[in-house]
Amino acid sequence: MAKHPTTKQKLTRSRVRSRYSTFTRIARQKLTDSAPIVSCTQCKSPKVNHRICPTCGFYAGKKVAGKASPLDKVTKIKA
Repeated sequence: MAKHPTTKQKLTRSRVRSRYSTFTRIARQKLTDSAPIVSCTQCKSPKVNHRICPTCGFYAGKKVAGKASPLDKVTKIKA
């Protein structure tokens, strides 16, 4: 049979509960603080806070992303 590691001393109930409570507190904090959903200031659609709006392309009141205009596309490669 394989030998398994055994504990050297018994852990007290308070130490076990303290470790578990710390784990649950951190897990709960990660769940509640994860990416809050807010409404876009331009189009009022839901978006993740501090990110570009996927529908209109605005961030902090400025147009940041969107469809490329025909002038922006490269048609010929200059050597």
